[in-house]
Amino acid sequence: VRTVNVIGAGNFARTMLLPHLKGQINFGIVANQTPLSANHTKTKFGFAQAATNYNEALNSETPAAVLIATRHNLHAPLVKLALAKNHQVFVEKPLCLTREELAELDDANSKSHGSVMVGFNRRFAPATLEIKKKLAKVPGPKSAVYCVFAGKLDPQHWYANYTESGGRIVGEACHFLDYFCFLFESKPTRVFAQTTWAPAGPTPFPDSIAAQVEFEDGSCGQLIYSAEGDWSYPKERCTIYASGVIVELENFQKLSIHSGRKKKDMAFSSKGHAEEMKAWLTYLQGQGPHPLPYDQSRQSMLLTFAVLESIQKGAAVSLS
Repeated sequence: VRTVNVIGAGNFARTMLLPHLKGQINFGIVANQTPLSANHTKTKFGFAQAATNYNEALNSETPAAVLIATRHNLHAPLVKLALAKNHQVFVEKPLCLTREELAELDDANSKSHGSVMVGFNRRFAPATLEIKKKLAKVPGPKSAVYCVFAGKLDPQHWYANYTESGGRIVGEACHFLDYFCFLFESKPTRVFAQTTWAPAGPTPFPDSIAAQVEFEDGSCGQLIYSAEGDWSYPKERCTIYASGVIVELENFQKLSIHSGRKKKDMAFSSKGHAEEMKAWLTYLQGQGPHPLPYDQSRQSMLLTFAVLESIQKGAAVSLS
C-alpha cells in the first residue's frame, strides 16, 4: 500500500498521528465533517484531496490504507465499512463501544482481506520496550498497579457526551487495560471493578474507577483511574512487581528498574505514537508483520466491557 486516506481530521490526528506519516507515504483523501478542518489538513500535510463525505475516502479509486480518527461512536461503523472493502485500517482507540459492535467487527474481520490496528500507542513506547526486555528474563506471575489521574471532565467536552464517546472507561481506560494484557502476555480471566463517585453525587456514567484484573498465568493488574486529584502529581504512574524486580514508570518519561539491590534510571520522551505509526507503515510497505493483531485488540475491548459490567452488577465478572 502506497497511499493512506484519513477520516477525521481533528486535533489528535493532526498533532499525534499524521506528523509521523508525513513524507513516508502518499496522502490521498482527507475527509472531515467540517470543510475548514478538511482543507486545513489537506494544505498542511499535502493531501491530494479534501472531502466532507467519508465515503470518498473509503471508495477511492487508488488502493489505499485508511486511518480513522473520528469521534468514538463512528469507529466501529467505519471500520466495518473499510473491512468490507478489504482496506488495511488503523483506528484510534477504542475499537468499538459495545459488545454488539465487537461481534459485528469479528464477522467483518473474518470475511475481509484487510486488517485492523487499534491505536493502543503505549505498547509501542520506548519505555515499554525496556520494561518488556527486563520482564522477559523474569519467571512467574507479575503484579502491576497503574494509577491514572485523568482530571475532572469539562461538561462541554465531547467526552461528556456519552453517545459520542462511550464514556471514559471505554474511551480512555481501555488503554491501561490493554497495557496489562501486553505486559503479562496472558489472557485476562476475571475482573472486579467499582466506581468512586464524586462527593457532589454520581455523574451519569462513571469517570473514576478501581479495577482488579486476574490473568490466566496468575498475574494481576490493578487500575485506579480517577477524575479526582491534583495536577502536581504525575498523570500516569505504573509500578510492576516481579521476581527480583520492581519497575516504576512515570508518564512514559521516567523509568526506574530496581534489580540486584541496584536502581537504574532511564529517561524517554515518547508515549509511542511515533513508534506505532512507524510499525504500521512498515507493515503497509510489506516490510514487517502486523504490529497489533486483531485478536489482541479484541481481547482488550472484551476486558474493558467486563470492567463496565462488573461496575453495573456490583460483582466479579469472568471472561470466557
